[in-house]
Amino acid sequence: MAGITITGFNHIAYPISTREHTLPLYRDILGLAVIPSMVDGPGVIWTQMESGTMIHPIESSEPGKLGTFHLAFGVESVPDAIASLEASGIEVTSSGERHDGQEFAFVNDPDGNRMEFASANDRKPHGRVCDEWGVTMNGDGPSSRHQKADAPIRVLSAEHAAVPITDRKSAITFYRDVVGLSIIPSMVETDGITWLGLPNGSMLHLVETEQGDAHTYHGGFVVEDFDGAINTIQQLGAENIRIGDRLDGRRALHFDDPDGNHVELVSNNPARSGHRVADEWGYTKDI
Repeated sequence: MAGITITGFNHIAYPISTREHTLPLYRDILGLAVIPSMVDGPGVIWTQMESGTMIHPIESSEPGKLGTFHLAFGVESVPDAIASLEASGIEVTSSGERHDGQEFAFVNDPDGNRMEFASANDRKPHGRVCDEWGVTMNGDGPSSRHQKADAPIRVLSAEHAAVPITDRKSAITFYRDVVGLSIIPSMVETDGITWLGLPNGSMLHLVETEQGDAHTYHGGFVVEDFDGAINTIQQLGAENIRIGDRLDGRRALHFDDPDGNHVELVSNNPARSGHRVADEWGYTKDI
């Protein structure tokens, strides 16, 4: 779609109750680096995986409520994205610039999911620093980064993000025809999940579900050692643990974080392709 050039996922935001309760999972177990936040809201924590994609745990009075989640696509030009969205009749609910010069714009998809379009990070000097809990302030030193070298799980990148939808055709029309993502064959057995590809190889999964099902919203993160990740999560006693095999040969581990957010870890083996095809609405079959 002219005007919106997607580069990948910039970040995925999860609502949490408190940083003391939930940040240790992302920092100490999954090994994400805590970096300075570039927004003024004191409840927003910025963490980053090796690929540069971020997870933003956000302290919320209503963790688990659907409207408190959001997903941010990286784009080459936010002004061009805004112009393209508005030309398609999509209302931009807010826009601006962060401390590091990152431009952003928020919209709602047809199901009310908050979506953000963001430029690259660190576009200008900012001098912001943070402690190991992500509490950020303005400073005059080098940017800080807190990461556990001995974290038991090593997250490499964001393979996919999943959002709940209620109307397949209206959602696909938005993400395919307005945002510019590509329909790709789904590698799971259910017809209720549509897979769309981003140019960098990551994916967006649209999951048909009941209105307001916030637990569907999640990120899928590639890990270096999948079997080791299973052992670690099981030893933690995490809730709603599910382990399964996909039709592309990758394995998936699902569980809940301490605030009940759905997290998925994905194996790092090459994904099989070419044995399934999808029509223009994402319905997939074997060939």
